[in-house]
Amino acid sequence: MQVLDTAIHADPKGATVEFLGEGGEKIAVTMIVSDPLLGDAALIDRAREMMLQCAAFSYPAERDEPDGKVDAGRPGVERQNDMGQGPYTFEYRDGGSVRRVEGVELPDLEAARHEAVRSAIDLLDDAAEPHQDGWAVRVCGGGGDVVLSVDFEEARQERATTAM
Repeated sequence: MQVLDTAIHADPKGATVEFLGEGGEKIAVTMIVSDPLLGDAALIDRAREMMLQCAAFSYPAERDEPDGKVDAGRPGVERQNDMGQGPYTFEYRDGGSVRRVEGVELPDLEAARHEAVRSAIDLLDDAAEPHQDGWAVRVCGGGGDVVLSVDFEEARQERATTAM
């Protein structure tokens, strides 16, 4: 789908970003927004990152449920073709720059995710910027495709969970 326009619908509980295409096609991303100061550009960036995260994971095979509905399942932690993903490249977003670390050898995508979350929390702790948004750490597989992404909001939530 070619995106022709975007529409943002925000309220105190969250925001929905709609990517509008020709012929009435639409993809809507609904998110809980903890920072009411996020502007339209930041909301759009966050919605794009969420779509990338969803696209990076494979889904269990769809199956027809007894009530006739199709259950697309939930994203798995590991991709079916994860065996050949390494070595990984980690991209760290810090302020206006991106730092890349290539050739990281990890046993699987779960280990890469654990390292990405830990690194994103470190970025939160080290950063001079009080209002970080969008992706914090992205991980690319051996073929160069993004296989997972951790955003600053997820890092904040994970830090709060581990601090308890």
